[in-house]
This record gives sequence, structure tokens and C-alpha cells, in this order.
Amino acid sequence: LWAGSRSAAATRQAVLSAQAPHTQSVACPGYVAGNVSQTGDGFTAELTLAGPPCALYGRDIKRLKLGVRFDTKNRLHVHIKDSDGQQFQIPHGVIALDAGYGVRNASSSLWFDYFHDDSSGFGFRVSRGDQVIFDTVGHPLIFEDQYIEVTSNLPANANIYGMGESPDFFRRNPANTIKTLWNRGSPDLLQQNVYGSHSIYMELRDGLFHGAYLHNSHGMDIVLANSTIQYRVLGGTADFYFFGGPSALDVIDQYTELVGRPSRIPYWALGFHNCRYGYKSVYEVNSVIAKYSEANIPLEVAWTDIDYMDRTRDFTFDPVNFPLAEMQKQLAYLHERGQKMVLITDPAILYNSSYEVYARGHEKD
Repeated sequence: LWAGSRSAAATRQAVLSAQAPHTQSVACPGYVAGNVSQTGDGFTAELTLAGPPCALYGRDIKRLKLGVRFDTKNRLHVHIKDSDGQQFQIPHGVIALDAGYGVRNASSSLWFDYFHDDSSGFGFRVSRGDQVIFDTVGHPLIFEDQYIEVTSNLPANANIYGMGESPDFFRRNPANTIKTLWNRGSPDLLQQNVYGSHSIYMELRDGLFHGAYLHNSHGMDIVLANSTIQYRVLGGTADFYFFGGPSALDVIDQYTELVGRPSRIPYWALGFHNCRYGYKSVYEVNSVIAKYSEANIPLEVAWTDIDYMDRTRDFTFDPVNFPLAEMQKQLAYLHERGQKMVLITDPAILYNSSYEVYARGHEKD
């Protein structure tokens, strides 16, 4: 297995149709690769803007650096960043990624190859054996200070999973899906963005899984349409990791080896929990807890949403509907039966000098 360059004249991909939701890249020139330097576990290269700037949503960055590293036997790192290093990257102290041990191309299950297309410039392919699992050839790379666009070809009716957090069907619709990664708290919004952002997907192809992860904390849309997957990112760098699988569990293992394993959770967290926004009083919650016992349904945890707060102020209790004394009685009742209580807290402190929590925090700076 090796990394190299060859003409893409015989393998050019058709430009996205005019009906596609992502046609803005058609007139962009892409980049030209040069000054390739081999390393023991990959290579580096320079990318230069191949023509007039697009200026879609910002300033085109004319000089980029490409870094390709075979981190492990089943993990490939492809990083495209600005040569001047001005674009924001997630600090290592925030997410300490595993660097791997580095392997030579011949020891990797993944293959990297790059191409030059006369109309779209630099493109690359990641392969596993004879199977191409990520393919940007035929789609220009757009790299601006406030916008990055990377597009990869997919097989027809691809089996794509991931790109959360979003209430949606388990398999993403490959013909018409826009996954927005922008955290927000909104209830019951089918197929829209909610609390978390996870820019990783898995694909099942010919009975084998592989994965791709974009290490970027900016807001983004990931679009599935016209047999492509397209990343539209509001800044940063194009910092990709590819996982060879070949099973779904292997991809998850390879991903969590990179970003960190999940923390162990207490045994009781695996049990049945009750939570709902809209309970009117502590007495209504008490009734719900009692009905679980009456129905012989084991309840591990009783949650209470922000209804318990006094005018939605953190660290307070509604003195009428959720008085502190009654909440303490509920907690004692649950603990006597080996059950737990969770009170939801939204991390927003009211700016008001009469609010004790704000006043105390302001006084202590």
C-alpha cells in the first residue's frame, strides 16, 4: 500500500447537477499539490490555490499544508490546514487525541492516493483494499478563513449512520439529509440538531464498515445528496481521520481509541429512569413515583426538570409548587428504597443583583 499521485483524466466525476443543494463549489478552482516530502509514516505536501478566489463566505487561503500519516494499522490521518497556522484548531488540552504509533504505508490496511483534475484541482482517495471509501476527486476543495467545503463521492443509496446528535431514523437518508452540528436545547425536533455534535459517520458497504471523523469544533452542515457527502464548515481546518473497521464495533473501537474511551458509569445508571418536562408540582412527581411501585415497575432514578426552580433561576426551588422541605422528603423517600434523584440544571445565571447566586458570584469575581 502506498501514497502517490496520478492523472485523474480517466476518472473524473460528473459535476453536481443544478438541482443539487450544494452547487456553490462549481466555479471554484481548487488547489494544486506540490513539494511532496515523504516521511517514515506518511508524507507532507503544499497546496496552492489554482485560480481566482471563490470568496464564497470569506477570504480564500492561497497556501495550505497537507499532512498524511498512517497513525495505526487501521487509522489514517489526513490534515489540510493553512500554511500560516492562523486558523483555529482544537487545543490538545481540550481533547487529547491519541497519536498512534505510526506505521509505514505497507503495514496499513488503508491506502491514500491524490490526484489532479483539470477542472477541480487537487483531490484524494482513501481505499481499503480494492474499495474506495472516501473520494473527493472531481469536487474542488474550498478553504476560506470562514468557510471550508469538502465533498466525497458515495455509492448510490449508501448506508450511512452517525452525524449526531439528532432525533432521526437510525440509517440516514442518503438522498436528502442535512445534519447541522450546532448544539442547542430544543425538544422533540425530528431530524434537527439538539444537544451534542459528533462529526463522525460509519458506512456499511459490501458487508464491511468503515468510518470518517472530522476533528473540528466549528458549526457545520453535513449534507447527503446526489451520491455525495459534503462538509460545509464555518472555519478551522479540514482535519480528517479514517477508520478501516471492518466491523461496526471495530470502527467504534478505533474512534474511541483516538478521542478517548467513554467514562465508566454507575450500575444504577443502566436502570429505568423517569423524566419529563411539565410536572406542575412536587406532589405530582410523588404520585408518578408511587405509581411505578403500584405497577411493579422497577424505577432506579426519578428526574425533575427545571419546573422545580423559582422563576427558572438556578439553585432555587419554587416555594409554592416545589418547596424545599417537600423536595427533601421526596429525596429521603427515594433513598430509603435504594433509588436516586436527579435535578436538571441549565447553566445560565440570571443577571440580576437581587438574585443571591449572581450577587455572590459577582462579589467573588
